[in-house]
Amino acid sequence: MKAQKLRITSIILSLVLVALCFTNTLNAEAKKGAASPAQYAAVFDASYYAAKYPDLKAVFGTDENALFNHFITSGMAEGRQASEEFNVQAYKSRYPDLAAAFGNNLPQYYIHYITSGKAEGRNGKAGATVSQTSTNVTVTVQTQTPANTTTSSYVDQVVALVNQDRASNGVGGITGSPALNAAAQKRAEELKQSFSHTRPNGTSCFTVFGECGISYRAAGENIAWGQSTPAAVENCWMNSSGHRANILNPSYGKIGVGVVEAGGRLYWVQLFTN
Repeated sequence: MKAQKLRITSIILSLVLVALCFTNTLNAEAKKGAASPAQYAAVFDASYYAAKYPDLKAVFGTDENALFNHFITSGMAEGRQASEEFNVQAYKSRYPDLAAAFGNNLPQYYIHYITSGKAEGRNGKAGATVSQTSTNVTVTVQTQTPANTTTSSYVDQVVALVNQDRASNGVGGITGSPALNAAAQKRAEELKQSFSHTRPNGTSCFTVFGECGISYRAAGENIAWGQSTPAAVENCWMNSSGHRANILNPSYGKIGVGVVEAGGRLYWVQLFTN
């Protein structure tokens, strides 16, 4: 009974450690660098966000970190307005060139405004008028579709990068597992339907282990989407405390990696077990 409680506690701790790493990559913005969570603070006002959305205030109160985390992980995709400076729906309707490039992918508009739109003098406020009648800016959405051989290479590269990061932080190496790769690939396919640690069937992400015949005492999952290379996604994870904790957890000795393309974007998964 005690062992079972320890196992459940370990799983719960792993779930707490993993957080959504929600970033997009634009070809047109690549030279300037995609927006990081810190950069999103430029269009986020916790007081404004809480006052505008009573449902969030009822849950998070005035906790700035919790409100900002909600904005990053879901509010942005829902089209919530996080400051008086930027209204995503207004930005979308105001600039046809962006609408043609991004469609209904709302986070892309935030990234564009932060990384280049504001510097170009584009107006993100609701109800404001725009003086220019046209723009010469061309926005291209990255549409990378890896072949199977490239996907296999990406898996190996991610494992190598994880071991580099572990070595740099004084943590022992981790071994790639074909069984975990299969489980991670299955989870990557599921992310196309629901980008969440909860599977499309409503169960925990860890139920995939049983389906793939994998035994474990402790496990962790990292997920991400939009990064175009193994280096980009590993950098994203290492700059997120929850994901970093999984990568550098000395208790984990095995790793599986999954990557799949959908709609011109890559979905990534890391699975860890001891």
